[in-house]
Amino acid sequence: MQYDLLLTGGEVLDPGAGLRGVMDVGIAGGKIAAVAASLPTDQARRTLSVKGRLVTPGLVDMHAHVLVNGHDMGIHTDRYCRASGVTTLCDAGSTGSANFAALRSVLDNHVRTRIRAFVNLSAIGITGTSRGGELSHFPYADPEGCARTISENPDLAIGVKLRFGPDLVWEYSAEPVKLARRTADMAGGVPMMMHITDSPVPLPELIAHMQPGDIVTHCYHGRNHGIMGQEKQFVLKEVVEAQRAGIVFDCAHGRNHFNFRMIEKALEQGFLPDTISTDLTLTSATQGPVWDLPTTMTKLLHFGMPLEEIVRRATAAPARIMGYEGTVGTLKPGANADVAVFGLRDGSFELRDTDGNTITAKRRLLAHVTVKDGRIWYERPAE
Repeated sequence: MQYDLLLTGGEVLDPGAGLRGVMDVGIAGGKIAAVAASLPTDQARRTLSVKGRLVTPGLVDMHAHVLVNGHDMGIHTDRYCRASGVTTLCDAGSTGSANFAALRSVLDNHVRTRIRAFVNLSAIGITGTSRGGELSHFPYADPEGCARTISENPDLAIGVKLRFGPDLVWEYSAEPVKLARRTADMAGGVPMMMHITDSPVPLPELIAHMQPGDIVTHCYHGRNHGIMGQEKQFVLKEVVEAQRAGIVFDCAHGRNHFNFRMIEKALEQGFLPDTISTDLTLTSATQGPVWDLPTTMTKLLHFGMPLEEIVRRATAAPARIMGYEGTVGTLKPGANADVAVFGLRDGSFELRDTDGNTITAKRRLLAHVTVKDGRIWYERPAE
């Protein structure tokens, strides 16, 4: 038998590999073996018809949280990933040097989702309380420990995370950004990711200290000092120039960072996110308004972002940043056999942003099948 699993008759869409059209996907030994029209069904141990469905690489969520405050999705991470077509996820700084070992323990013993992680500049990671965030007290900053943790965990840790905003940092200036950037250099020139929402400092003053490959996350928040400045009318020229120079802008929905008016204006002006992610936590996965990555993708589809570009920014683009280019986020032969099968359902679907605004989407992406490493990991129950 040539194939362990053969997905037949689906509409394949893999922008990273330049694949689009009705094709079959053949899988063998946990890898993509072939993508072509009419592969031989008699050469497959199992055949699954996905006719009328959209077939993409397994989704890659660039920004989510496995272990915020020492728990969160934790051992239940797989439940929320596999049911949404997500096979690969990046933990965006839930832990720092003092508790990164706890994240590794949870991943090694309880989670099958493919994970990489940013290490928080704060030794205690995201352990927020009403008394302040993880870097509101400067002694929690641990650049040496952060860099050491990244160097000692090359299979998991990929960069430095800084949350910048009210009550999150010890001072409202560019100094926290400079320290995060120096830490990334200490770790061998890895990228840094900066959370930016409701900033006390204009965004251009902060991104001036970032380098190509660094990431600005929550780029579509509607609060102070975002990509459009205080006027919130036009994308700032410094932001456009930064994106052109290679700084990555990640949308990371979350509970406070995804404003429909901001999204509509930005897309109209041609400012697309480089990566599409959820900032998923247990709360936003179970109480909304995030729910999952296909829902975030659906919201951008509603505002006119082309489906091909949405899929690219939820597969190949984040895979490259996470060090998986060519092996994850693609259906090209030889890649890991991670596949997501969606229905693009017509109807009326009310969706909400993080500021209470609602839209009625006419189409919605719903995960039907998730394949990870060549094995069916999830099948949507019959309705």
